[in-house]
Amino acid sequence: MDGRQLNRLGRRLIALARQASTSPGDRIPSSGEAAVLGEVVESPGCSIRQLCERTGFVQSHVSAIVAELVERGLLRTETDPADRRRTLVHPGTPLTRGVDRRLSPIDDTLATALGDADKAGEAAALIDRLAALLLTDQAATPSPVVSSAKGS
Repeated sequence: MDGRQLNRLGRRLIALARQASTSPGDRIPSSGEAAVLGEVVESPGCSIRQLCERTGFVQSHVSAIVAELVERGLLRTETDPADRRRTLVHPGTPLTRGVDRRLSPIDDTLATALGDADKAGEAAALIDRLAALLLTDQAATPSPVVSSAKGS
């Protein structure tokens, strides 16, 4: 496996995840919206600043995304009672329902994509193993890339 193949695999897994977690007529969130939504689901009640730190987006971008998602009913905000300058972000009811739908197994999606229930079972087991290896706290924070070029 090389970097190009890994990139292709990542894109294919993202496409399968979207198939498994959306229904016909669902609006697919942009990558920025998906990043913010994912963080709010993982840490309900987080602040805009925390969302910036976790997504790597600038404050103006996060605020614009949150405002749009609040307007669509996917998020709700409140003023932090401990610090009235901070805005806390929570999942809205439609988002919570969508998250519940995403927790269902991906077996049917894999069977449809592969056309074979046995291959789908094998793929699901491999994905589970890969997730066990890579989705840890240590793996979530990539190590800095060190250049092999020598400085002068």
